Amino acid sequence: MKITSYICIISVLLILQGCLSTREDRSAPSQTVFLEKEVKITDSALFFDGKKMGNVHESLNSVFNKEGGYNYQYGSAISPHGDAIKTYKHYVFMTWYKGGKYNRHMMLSRLNLKNGQLKHIEFPHRHTGLVGRWWIGETHNTIAVGISPRDESIHLVFDVHAYSKHSDTGGNGSFEKDYFRYSYSVPGAASVNDDAFSLDLFVKDASVHSEGDSDYNHISMTGEENHAAFSKLTYPKFFQNGQGDLFFYIRQGTSHDGKGIFNRYIGNGIWSPFKSINKLNVKEDGLPYTWSNYGNMKFANNTLGFAFQRRLNNEEDKFRYQNGVYFMYSDNPLGLSDWKNYKGETIQLPLIDASPALVIETGDWVKTQKKDSVHIVGGFDWTITDNGDVHIISRVQDKENKTVVNLHHYKPVGSKEFITSEDFVGANNIYTSADNVYIIGLENGQPYVEQAKGGTNAFTRVYSGIKHSANFSKGVVHISEGKLYFYLLAEGSGDRRTTYLQVINLH
Repeated sequence: MKITSYICIISVLLILQGCLSTREDRSAPSQTVFLEKEVKITDSALFFDGKKMGNVHESLNSVFNKEGGYNYQYGSAISPHGDAIKTYKHYVFMTWYKGGKYNRHMMLSRLNLKNGQLKHIEFPHRHTGLVGRWWIGETHNTIAVGISPRDESIHLVFDVHAYSKHSDTGGNGSFEKDYFRYSYSVPGAASVNDDAFSLDLFVKDASVHSEGDSDYNHISMTGEENHAAFSKLTYPKFFQNGQGDLFFYIRQGTSHDGKGIFNRYIGNGIWSPFKSINKLNVKEDGLPYTWSNYGNMKFANNTLGFAFQRRLNNEEDKFRYQNGVYFMYSDNPLGLSDWKNYKGETIQLPLIDASPALVIETGDWVKTQKKDSVHIVGGFDWTITDNGDVHIISRVQDKENKTVVNLHHYKPVGSKEFITSEDFVGANNIYTSADNVYIIGLENGQPYVEQAKGGTNAFTRVYSGIKHSANFSKGVVHISEGKLYFYLLAEGSGDRRTTYLQVINLH
């Protein structure tokens, strides 16, 4: 197993949108890590500025009310959110929904870092809200973006949360022709001249499910309808391997019976069939409970890896949601075979029992044994450095004793076992660049960066941002070729907010 030092952690996310405003620090940096530029992306990003709804079933029975702000079911910040930013050559691609409440159009922006030109594409598709109830915002429904280096095509999967053609919209439209949403461009679209970056680059749906001349939503990634394969999907993400292949990962199923699936782009809008990480309905295989995985698939140091936490459908144990840390990897760059656990022992896909991939039971780091009192949600991510050090972060809450434990599990290259440390500040994500790992977040409304050498837990603050245009409340991170691209949401009010991009040099 050739594993890479791939850690960088994100505690807080940021979002901002604008058009022409650019701030660039041209002075000689006084520190290794420094801000290269700040660019306003838009001042019209959708934000759910109303009240947070309670019980989902009650929300589904609610009716449209013109009064007040944009109410929402889960979180308030939808732009930026999820797999919303990628880079290719000297371009940065960012996704968002256009505000306010009565707009909701899907947007794709491309920033040319050489000349500062910022171009926006507005798609006909509009955020559909909570299972078709557009007046209730739904933060699961992110817009993931991927770029294929092989043919320079652009790919988007968006606005999905376990939909099927049978989803009950309460009379607000139908998902029969729209339970999966995929859009793709013609080859070469990612690097066209700025003036040519437009909606005309994207391929219209010409299938029997087409809803007219302005329909760019495709119901499949294989060219053929397959409801079983493309229904009940949530959390889309694109990534690349070291050979230039574009991959797509998403969860299929429910929170207590869900599986990870992935596929690979072939060309001309066609993808390979999905391969499953784990199996649904494992009770039919003799296990007492079904389970779902919550995790991330990534490619680092020539290794395709997958780390996750398990959500077991056992309502009598001490775990309220997830448990444990699990990790597996494949030496096959396409992930078709050769899957192993961290000890190098063979794992067969799809997983039926998660235990062969177990690294550590994080629930053992708190005292409570009381039913539903170990709360493990969020604060989980993983990475591998170029040197082969594996890093995983997790967070455990003891609801009975009101304690929170942030854990850093790391396996230096050459070591047989993971080291787990409680001496860790905690974060939502972890990233890497070269042989270093990073924690990236917000403090007093501005970005900060903490760095550690791969295979260690010795984080030090290497960057603290100062206010230029705004303070930020959330952000999404992308790291490429030694640079941090921080897609940020500015503090503000109303259902239209401002977003920015900061480019921070890490080396």
